[in-house]
Amino acid sequence: MQLWGWLIAYVVTFGLVQLLLYHYFQHRNTSSESPESTPVGAGHGRPAVEPDGSSTPAEAVACPDCGTPNEGHTMIRYCRVCAATLQ
Repeated sequence: MQLWGWLIAYVVTFGLVQLLLYHYFQHRNTSSESPESTPVGAGHGRPAVEPDGSSTPAEAVACPDCGTPNEGHTMIRYCRVCAATLQ
């Protein structure tokens, strides 16, 4: 009977830890800024606004799928957001 007691205690404790983690991550995600309101380029290591005041680089290539401005460099072949092929 002692084995069953430990097994039940383990399962109940594991379930409670999972519920606490779920609750923690749900509240952490809802309190942070939503990705829809984040400007393009923010959080990607680049400023959302260029130094001259424009919102996109001068030689930006728009992604045909999602419309995200990407660098107009010959080595850049894929969109940095959705990984679609650029023209």
